[in-house]
Amino acid sequence: MDVFIHYYDPLQVQQRRLATSQEDIMSEKGTPDYALGSKSQLKWKDKYFFGPKGIGFLEPGVVGLDDATMSAYNVAKSAYQIHPEVFNMAYLAKATGLKKEDICKRMLRMYDEHYIMYVMNPATQVYGWGLYYWFVKLKEGTSKAEKADLSEWFQNKDDICTGYECSSGDFDFYNGNHMRVLDNLLSSVIAPWRDNPNVEFVHICPIRRDIRESHVNMWDSTAETYRDNFWGDGQLEKLAKFQKKLDLDDLKIIKALNDNKPVKEMFDFQVLAQISGLDPKEMEEGFASLVEQKRIIVPLVYLNFEKLGLTQHAFVIRMFQTTPCYRKAEIVDELAAIAEFNLVKEFSDAFYDVILLSYNQITDIDALRQKIRGYAEIEEIKEADIPRMYRRWVCRLDEKMVTGKSVSLRTIFWKTGPIKMLRNIARS
Repeated sequence: MDVFIHYYDPLQVQQRRLATSQEDIMSEKGTPDYALGSKSQLKWKDKYFFGPKGIGFLEPGVVGLDDATMSAYNVAKSAYQIHPEVFNMAYLAKATGLKKEDICKRMLRMYDEHYIMYVMNPATQVYGWGLYYWFVKLKEGTSKAEKADLSEWFQNKDDICTGYECSSGDFDFYNGNHMRVLDNLLSSVIAPWRDNPNVEFVHICPIRRDIRESHVNMWDSTAETYRDNFWGDGQLEKLAKFQKKLDLDDLKIIKALNDNKPVKEMFDFQVLAQISGLDPKEMEEGFASLVEQKRIIVPLVYLNFEKLGLTQHAFVIRMFQTTPCYRKAEIVDELAAIAEFNLVKEFSDAFYDVILLSYNQITDIDALRQKIRGYAEIEEIKEADIPRMYRRWVCRLDEKMVTGKSVSLRTIFWKTGPIKMLRNIARS
């Protein structure tokens, strides 16, 4: 009886609560809360011998786009088009060697002329979404007009969050969706054109690991490289010489904006507070909890490669089926260590195992191909060039809306970005 009373002593329960952080606390029934960012995150899987498998899990601790912890990003996203000083100008000036006034002027021009866009990537797999990319190959003899019709359908399909048109090689399109239910992808996005007589195949590739996007490492990279910013040796200089729209100082600003740094150095929180009326400390701590602790949000400045005249080269790799999963992951990590790859994704349950993107004009593509071929585990490499990107995480990248009327990309980037994302979340 004494043991029974002692175990349920309310004073001990209160002491335990005071001695433990809120996120790590156990309920009175002894069940961890498993919240992301806590010591018990994902520990619920440990109860099962192999651990539950799947593409998307809804984990406790994720937040909505309108959550208070997202305030810093939302204010910056709303204001940077006219107030670039929402970013930490002291940090940028030190990183680039430029004056703050010059940085602001250059950022305004780069935005107004549609070279950059501030966006963020949520960790879909803990928000309960599956992330599915899919390749489309058209039959030989398909006319340019017929391909263009399908391409415009993809451009205007709001469900597609990121998409590309390929100009030559083994594929004609490469698109992606975040969906809670796979049937919705099959019925709403793929079914309307799947029986098009010009379509040779559609290969769906669920994402096992989203490792790198737009040069920046995501949560599925190795822990020590999370949020690292990858450019190959001399690539910035080559890009500055390749085109006349952005000079080397412009490119240094973009790189500095995306370089790995603490959230406290990402923004000027006093400026954010002046614009919004919100508490700067609360904004800083809230966004840091999402980016640095929970690792469910990665913000970055997207570089509009298409407008600069760049094209991407895609390597789509299939490994032998006898290759163990741990070795596949090792190979993908080794390939991701090559800084010239600006995008790296590992697939699951698909014809292919990984996709790698690199710029044709400022990269030795043949050298990359030889490195890939050096792996005995790799069975096949498919390739394609990509001149066009439809969207960057639901934000349209074209300069025309569905009506065909030309509009400012300022309108497209801002007004269709968060709104389209919210609509897509509700739709999926």
